[in-house]
Amino acid sequence: MNEVETAILDCNSRYYGMDAIQLMENAGRNAAEEIGKRYGRDNSIGIFCGPGNNGGDGFVAARFLSQSNEVTVYVVGTPQHIRTEDARKNWHILQHTHVKKVMIRDTVDLSIPDHDIIVDALLGTGLSGELREPYKTLVKTLNSLPGAKVSVDVPTGYTTSVSFHADVTVSMHYPKTDDCTTVTIGVPAAFESLVGPGDVKFLKKRRKDSHKGDNGRILIVGGSREYHGAPIYAGLAASKVVDLVIVACPASAAPVIKEATPDFIVHPLSSDYLAVKDVPTVVELASACDVVLLGPGLGMQKETQKACCEVLSHIERAVIDADGLKALKGNLHLLSPNTILTPHKGEFAMLFGSIEEAAKTRCTIIQKGACDTISNGVKTKYNYTGNAGMTTGGTGDILAGLAAGFAACNDIFQAACAAAFVNGLAGDICFDRYKFHYTASDVVTTLQEALSWCDTF
Repeated sequence: MNEVETAILDCNSRYYGMDAIQLMENAGRNAAEEIGKRYGRDNSIGIFCGPGNNGGDGFVAARFLSQSNEVTVYVVGTPQHIRTEDARKNWHILQHTHVKKVMIRDTVDLSIPDHDIIVDALLGTGLSGELREPYKTLVKTLNSLPGAKVSVDVPTGYTTSVSFHADVTVSMHYPKTDDCTTVTIGVPAAFESLVGPGDVKFLKKRRKDSHKGDNGRILIVGGSREYHGAPIYAGLAASKVVDLVIVACPASAAPVIKEATPDFIVHPLSSDYLAVKDVPTVVELASACDVVLLGPGLGMQKETQKACCEVLSHIERAVIDADGLKALKGNLHLLSPNTILTPHKGEFAMLFGSIEEAAKTRCTIIQKGACDTISNGVKTKYNYTGNAGMTTGGTGDILAGLAAGFAACNDIFQAACAAAFVNGLAGDICFDRYKFHYTASDVVTTLQEALSWCDTF
């Protein structure tokens, strides 16, 4: 797992009932036990702690190691700088022990006595970019000192030009570096296959200096005389997460879609259904977008299905839903690994027949159901949000729109997981308020609430 997957698992573990304070206790205790196994008792140990949860792991480790060693905890900054509630709790526990406490407010004239063991619990996996002061100077200083060196979870700065030179790295739950020792923190292995708010919270964030379009442009190819609502639902969902939503639709659907909201750019096609002659226009529009959502409400005309296949042969990154899925029957060779499909059980059987055949496509599939299954043939996760009220028409279009929106700037598999979770969570919010008496329009109105909840979880 990479750093993002680590953060996702930590967040989802809390969602499924694992208290963060419990995980921190397990991490710190197991790190201390590993140090004890390797270096024995009666050591002088210096534990260097940052302001986050990695520092909290260090506080816990100090408590256990102090039972048979002389331990000094060094905190970067002051206790007021400790950022997380769980780390603060473990810091306060240390106040009632004989562990020595030293504050590092700056690195000017920094003097650290020799220790038999130096433990790095400074920054963990949350670091982005190069080390900043005072960590950069502190790490250089620690590297120059004698004594065995141990990192908790990962060496501080391990992906940067200045990093802590650990003799031993004690990683939590799974390996973070090539030569680390991995210890359990009590997270069940099954949690790795469950979708949760972490899959949404750790999607790429908008940069403060970004411009219009930097955060995603999607093209929706959908709609028909009978089914103009489908691309509207998909577009409204996508518009919550991307900068621009463009809808290419048959001429018969264009007036209704234009009137539905000013949030879309609507391009009417030349006829009342998607035709082969429209393919060059669609491909040109797609070239300016990050993702194409193909299918919602297109209809089942033979020429439309042929046009769908021609469009797919020209695009690399797509979400395919509804009538677009039907056009794929017998044409799975057109799929790229950067494609998300959103079939229900019947559509899955129609397209693939078996899980083994689906895996051969290498694309990501969200098989919708009481439990959504998200798989790319290598990784599989399960989503349990949602309820029976979501059989109402339009919720599948919302899912497809979310998947396209998230896929515009994110990993395809994570985008699919996030879309399934948010769509179901919005439906659950509706159920809590209205029981089964809600529509897809109600689900759309709760998407922002669901997204905000995930971001702050």
